[in-house]
Amino acid sequence: MDKLNRNFVRGNILKAEELNELVGKINEFAKCVNDNSLETNKAAMQSLKNALQEVRNAQLVIGTDPGTAFDGAAGATLEQTVRELAGGAGTMYSVYVRNNMASLGFATQYGEECVLDFTFVSQYRDSLDEPYKSTGELGLCTIMMKNAKYADFTVVKQMEVSSGVSIRQDIAEWLSSGSNSVKISIKGENTDKTTAPVTYNVQLTSLGISAPNFAWWTAFSGNINIPMIINGNINKTLHLTVTGDGYSQSYDKAIGTAVYLDTPYIYLLEHPGATGVYNVSFYLSNSDNTIQTKSVSVNIMCIRTASEAVKLMCVNNVAEQLTNWQDNTVFDYAIYDGPSALTEARFSITRGGMEVYSSENDAIVANARNTFTYPMEVETDDDADFGVTVGVTDSADALTEPIVLPVNNSLGYSATAGAALYINPRTRANSQTNYRSVINEVDKTAVPVEWSNLNWSNDGWAADADGVKALKIFARSRAVIDYRPFATEAARRGKTIEIDFKVENPSDASKDIITIAENNVGLRVSGENVSFFSQSMQESSTQDVPIDNGVRIRLTVVVMPDAYGNAGFNIVAIYINGKKNRQYAYENNDYFRNDGKIVLGSDYANLYLYGLRVYDSALPSEAVQKNYINQLVTTDEKLAEKNVNLVLDGEGVNIDFNATKLLYNVFVVDKPFPNLMNPSGVAGNLEVFFKDKPERNFTLTNLLVEGQGTSSKKYLEWNIRFKMKGLKDADGNKIASIATYADGTTDKNCVLMYDNVPKSGRLTAKKNWASSMQDHKAGSVDAYDALFKETGMKNEAMAADPKIRVAVYQEPFIGFSKSVNEEGQDVYTCMGEFTFGPDKGDDLCFGYDTEAFPELLSVEGSDNAPLGALFRVPWNRGKSYWAYNADEEAFQYNDTNCWDFDAGELNADETEPLSAQRWIDSYNAVYVCNNRIRPFGGTLAELNASIAEYRSTGYEYWIAKTGDADLYNLYYYEAAEGKFIPSDIGAGQINLKTQLKEYLSSDLSAFTADQLNELFVNARKQLFRATIPDCFDISDAVFHHNFVEFTAGTDQRAKNTYPYNFCTTGSKWRWRLDDADTIFPIDNQGQDRKPYHCEMHDVYSNGQPIWNGETSVFWNMLELAFSAEIAAGMRKMLSAMESLCGQSSGTPYDKVYAFYKKYYLGIKNYFPATLVNADAKRYEIAKIAYNNGSYTNDTDPITQSHGDFCSAETAWVKKRIMYIMSKYSYGLFSNSGTDTIIVRAAGDLIDYEITPAFDMYPAIANGTSIVQGARTKAGEVCRMTIDLGGSADQQNAIQAASWLLSIGDWHRKNVSGTMVVRGRRLTELILGSKTENVIITITGLTLADCGSLQKVLLSNIATLQGTLDLSACQNIREIYADGTNLSQIKVPEGGSLEVIEYPANNKYISFKNFPLLSTEGLIIGQCAGNITDFWVENCPLLSPMKLLSDVIEAQQSQGDAHALKHIRAIGFNEEYYTADALDMLAQLSDGSYSGLSAEGLSGEDPIPVLEGTITVHSKYYQDSVDVLRSIFNRLNLILIGEAAIHFRDTETRRICLGIWDEDKDGYITEEEAAVQRIISASTFAKNTKITTFDEFKWLNFTTSSSSLFYGCTALRSIELPERIDIGYQNFMGCTSLERCIIGSACTTISKSAFSGCIKLREISIPESVTTINNGAFSGAGISRFVYPSNVTKIDGLADNPNLTYVEIRGESVISVTGMGGCPLLETLIIRATIPPTTDYWTFRGSNIPNIYVPDSSVDAYKSSSGRRKMVRKALYGCALWGDGYTAACR
Repeated sequence: MDKLNRNFVRGNILKAEELNELVGKINEFAKCVNDNSLETNKAAMQSLKNALQEVRNAQLVIGTDPGTAFDGAAGATLEQTVRELAGGAGTMYSVYVRNNMASLGFATQYGEECVLDFTFVSQYRDSLDEPYKSTGELGLCTIMMKNAKYADFTVVKQMEVSSGVSIRQDIAEWLSSGSNSVKISIKGENTDKTTAPVTYNVQLTSLGISAPNFAWWTAFSGNINIPMIINGNINKTLHLTVTGDGYSQSYDKAIGTAVYLDTPYIYLLEHPGATGVYNVSFYLSNSDNTIQTKSVSVNIMCIRTASEAVKLMCVNNVAEQLTNWQDNTVFDYAIYDGPSALTEARFSITRGGMEVYSSENDAIVANARNTFTYPMEVETDDDADFGVTVGVTDSADALTEPIVLPVNNSLGYSATAGAALYINPRTRANSQTNYRSVINEVDKTAVPVEWSNLNWSNDGWAADADGVKALKIFARSRAVIDYRPFATEAARRGKTIEIDFKVENPSDASKDIITIAENNVGLRVSGENVSFFSQSMQESSTQDVPIDNGVRIRLTVVVMPDAYGNAGFNIVAIYINGKKNRQYAYENNDYFRNDGKIVLGSDYANLYLYGLRVYDSALPSEAVQKNYINQLVTTDEKLAEKNVNLVLDGEGVNIDFNATKLLYNVFVVDKPFPNLMNPSGVAGNLEVFFKDKPERNFTLTNLLVEGQGTSSKKYLEWNIRFKMKGLKDADGNKIASIATYADGTTDKNCVLMYDNVPKSGRLTAKKNWASSMQDHKAGSVDAYDALFKETGMKNEAMAADPKIRVAVYQEPFIGFSKSVNEEGQDVYTCMGEFTFGPDKGDDLCFGYDTEAFPELLSVEGSDNAPLGALFRVPWNRGKSYWAYNADEEAFQYNDTNCWDFDAGELNADETEPLSAQRWIDSYNAVYVCNNRIRPFGGTLAELNASIAEYRSTGYEYWIAKTGDADLYNLYYYEAAEGKFIPSDIGAGQINLKTQLKEYLSSDLSAFTADQLNELFVNARKQLFRATIPDCFDISDAVFHHNFVEFTAGTDQRAKNTYPYNFCTTGSKWRWRLDDADTIFPIDNQGQDRKPYHCEMHDVYSNGQPIWNGETSVFWNMLELAFSAEIAAGMRKMLSAMESLCGQSSGTPYDKVYAFYKKYYLGIKNYFPATLVNADAKRYEIAKIAYNNGSYTNDTDPITQSHGDFCSAETAWVKKRIMYIMSKYSYGLFSNSGTDTIIVRAAGDLIDYEITPAFDMYPAIANGTSIVQGARTKAGEVCRMTIDLGGSADQQNAIQAASWLLSIGDWHRKNVSGTMVVRGRRLTELILGSKTENVIITITGLTLADCGSLQKVLLSNIATLQGTLDLSACQNIREIYADGTNLSQIKVPEGGSLEVIEYPANNKYISFKNFPLLSTEGLIIGQCAGNITDFWVENCPLLSPMKLLSDVIEAQQSQGDAHALKHIRAIGFNEEYYTADALDMLAQLSDGSYSGLSAEGLSGEDPIPVLEGTITVHSKYYQDSVDVLRSIFNRLNLILIGEAAIHFRDTETRRICLGIWDEDKDGYITEEEAAVQRIISASTFAKNTKITTFDEFKWLNFTTSSSSLFYGCTALRSIELPERIDIGYQNFMGCTSLERCIIGSACTTISKSAFSGCIKLREISIPESVTTINNGAFSGAGISRFVYPSNVTKIDGLADNPNLTYVEIRGESVISVTGMGGCPLLETLIIRATIPPTTDYWTFRGSNIPNIYVPDSSVDAYKSSSGRRKMVRKALYGCALWGDGYTAACR
């Protein structure tokens, strides 16, 4: 030990050689232990202890220098070992951080992740000879940085981490250039131990490169632009390599010192030149290549030409490993498949050659980034890791190389085996080929399903807003799965149904959205309730479970016959999120059988189904909880849930004391707990262990352990009270109780249990029985005290000690009873969940110090609210009805406890409390103000004669008989006398006129009895207001009233009320609160009966008052006399809730709900499922006892089992907060509320009709004042009138809009400006009208958070303009905007829209994924002429081609300047019985229209995108079909009919139909056209309407007329039949004719055929023509003319002013003439070798052209004579040109 023989001081480094010395000594010690030599062991132990003591005392610090023991894990282990060996026996802990990386030092680069990988190891053992076991605890991880940014180690993040799992944390955001030191330490939450720090050294280089915005999923047909983010202002070089099949190319590019952060550097990569998948990798280096960044590697797809017919796939971002029992993102990928927008592939995963997953997808978006996710659930024999292979194929062809990935299998979050049905949406996608099937994952079979109105592009197998896969079924859609879970009887076999779901945007949450039921038998789930009925058991109040919506719910229903081996004991258990929330028993002869299928969806809400399992057996709680963990999304969630439930023993059966103590607060009593079967109090000792603050642990000895509570002791298990000084010795002397704390200090007869709470003399552990829930009790008392102080109130005791409370304080605990078995070992029995703290009668907690306050008095209203506790009978000391019972320590009225003596001193005679008279006087001051009085129109004798009628009314009666001696005298029914007697508090008979004379007129004769009664009550209200503040603190009473109302504390008006008074000078009576267990929805029988909207005087459906003590005179008169103070006090209390909520942001509603979560849910969520479900079994035990008669109660105990009741209660509280705020005009309902509908109103009065979705008091802010509506039930209309005072511009804001269904019809309201509407439950917005005059003149409309909106009616609001954005209104069904000036309406990307009527100014038609929108429902008549963008995709009831045709037709008059520009129509299948639509669509190919991309962007598709099917059941025009097929290759045309001739010109069509349309169907087929018809000169001639007649070529006719088209001045184009010669003056005078195509068999063009066709530019003359007569084209507009080869006599071109070019092809031409009057003629080509003859008129009046002749004939032409002389003359001086011709100029 020499090397350790020195003084260690903190900061010394433990060197490696010292470490080795320690290790040797430890091994030496271990050997001694193994040798089992006791003396040697002792000596070795002492030697080692001595040697290590200095190290321990100095607090060993592990070094970080090379050569020292710097490794965190080894160092921490050594340190722990040292402390264990030096510290001796007891529980030993080993906590340290284990580094999972290759080294603690590494380099990283700017712009990339820098992930640390480490594990928090937390272990314990109870002795040296035991192996370490995991604690399973969570830890608080602290990350500290030291670098150029942080001069010293600075905390940059703290986070909760789980032990035993790999923790990966990206620290890139805290790094700075150069050296960075990162220190990690973790403090265990249970062990309270902190690990030795582990320090990482990270070198950050300034160079960095990335390409986050590179669209690698695009198939590149040209050079590739790569946008790169480049950092590092030094000279640097970019190195890039491209590799592929047979291809490798590298590039280097100098970048210089520039950085590219905001604007990327665009690198232009040369296309590889071949089709295939290529890898592109690139990195940066400095100028000398000594620093290099990590390479960025990305795979891309390249094609040679756009739309190349090839299929490619590239994969990027491949996961490093997969994790079993978790959703995994495997990789990102893209597929190119030629021009296809969608493509297909099969994904498979194999393990050991066996396929464990497959997915066939046929709707993968091509050329887009896709992600392959895999929810891995592979059953294995153990937790060993394994590997899988991922393959992607198309048919038999592999699209990518197999990808091998390792799998982490250590988590073990499998579900319970044996399911009969398992629907797992995480394995499904809408792109799968079998997407319309529901797959049973148990055996991979398809379950028949019927879908209704499902929007498969947005809904179906889709992700929710958090990215979690689900079966998404929006409102108005349904899935009926033909699986009948209850077709076989479950009552005797057992059944388990698990449904993981979420309900969103319910417009009516009461409607069923999941059913497995027939008639009323089976399971029904709505947005707010779960109901499961048998044939005989159908009682909602004891079988239903309320639930919350908008949150994910894991529901499990278990039918368990012969539960836990108890024959005939059959139960149904309903679990919410793994915890039992409802149980009930059913008889052996009951049954659940029904043929109900699994029906998902409703018209009133959106449903997300995350999973569904069915077992044909009853799962125990442990299996249910296992499945709940399996359903959680992340491994962190699963691990956390698993860890908090690690409380069972090794057999997994019983709650283990040691395991529980590690995780939770625990108390232990060394005696059995008193209970109904063992009621006696016992002497015992108490141990208390605090999980988070072990320094507060204590023991208490010599305690009286007894049951507590009047109600509690009626149940099978009791609350437990621990009384100090509760035991006496043999001589009758009280035995002192000693409290011993963790630090060894003690207290006598008191104990300090909690910080900031006074010491206590009595403790109570309260049981969760009769749904007296822990959070109700502990949450209420803590909240009450905190609010009391936050509102500025305090009592006399608090002035001296601020720790004094007005309600006890409790925390959640697990109780254990300890006994000793026969072997002398301690045996711990878990007694369940408790809340634990000072007893409600503990004087010390409330400052009831009789030395400081000798006359103080505290009393408690007794159970069952007797009349005396309600201030309803006079307290006359002179009568025997009232007395103090010293044994009961209570004031009794007619022998019934009314006010229990709680604290204070007795008088000298010990006959009653010292200050009793002070309480009696105050009581009577309240009593004489009783408002429960009525007139009796007879005498006192007559009243008593009718006693049976009047005694039970709860009223006092005054004599109203005029002239009677007892007139105005008041009488009450005295049960002890059996009659009505004078109301007398000891001061004589009360006469109302005399008592209230200060508040009444002297003459009462003018009033009726009822009027007088109203006057008396009002006068008593004034009397109460005038007198009661002298004895009661009104602010305190108001606070108590408001807290009780807010929490619906229905026992807090009579029983469980605690008036107290310190009885000093000026002291007044105040009220404290305890026993607040009957709050929120729970009633006094433990049932969730109370509605969220209950008020003090409401009743249940059976007439029973909801409030116990509803008739209390004090509280009723407080409400009447101090209503303004109550309202102000409630607002003050709500404001205090905001201050205490622990949340700095959010609305008042959010903060008040946060207050509830802080004070209540924190306790509710404290207990894990294992403990909650174990506690639920106590109700089952009670039920068995109840059934066999060993236990009796007024309520079936099993119906009181509600578990944590979390979902139900949170839903209730959310609505309660809203309701209270509405009643008291606070928060949502105040003039500063933000959840509003805002308008500008004008005029004198304006009426509103508000329909709330929940019970409330609707409110409208009129300027800065609030107008409150009447209390209104959900779904009913509240009519409110606002006085605007003639204002021309007054802002009105309808408050709490998100809680409304409708705001009524607004079309006649005088409102203007921009209207802002929010309200997530609004179902309709009626602002305009289609039939009536519209007054509203709003100019803008903004909608926010209107997810439930179904109908918007804006018709004829002419002032409304701009854009209406409904894109977030996913449930919208009807939109009417006709008659407005809106320019655009944005709708969601899919949904339930059925009708939309557009205004004239609308320019955009954009619909994607609307399964219910029909062509009739899309009304565009007003705007068709203005549409610029047309996008319809996957709307099965729409006919986009029909709509598109309508738009094109509406824009015909716009010509080429048509408004419509961009078109995309996909997923249609339309049928037509005429071909008109095809003709209209053919116009889309003219180049003036373009497409829209899948993102709705223009410019990417040069032609309209049309992908769908058109079926035509009629004759059609072939030319239109040809055009459509040639341009739109994704358009499928199915033609059932004959091709017809398409007459473009309506006039020619009219004429020809009359001649050739034999069957008179409006079409002329080729067959009909081939039938020869006779036409005359009058058929077409001189018709000035005909513009085109290209179809003439198809017609067979005969005619005697040669002037068929003479004088058709509008004719522009014509194509002639094949064998028709052109007769004399055939086209003469067709002054608009521009184009004429002559038939291929034509031989003659007669004289003057085209004479006067001045616009004729294009004419095609076939080779068949042999004769062109004189003047055939005279006066035409031809510029170029070619004579066919067979024409030998050239003529017919005279007087063509535009003629510039003539070519004569015939080599046998004999004459050329008829070209005179052609002033622009420049070129004449003659191919004849022998010069033709000419005449004088050939070129007369024409420009002599350049004449081209064959080379060999130039001389012949030049020497020609006679009729050839002009040719010779014209050719004189010609020069030789190429091409075999010689050209000569004049």
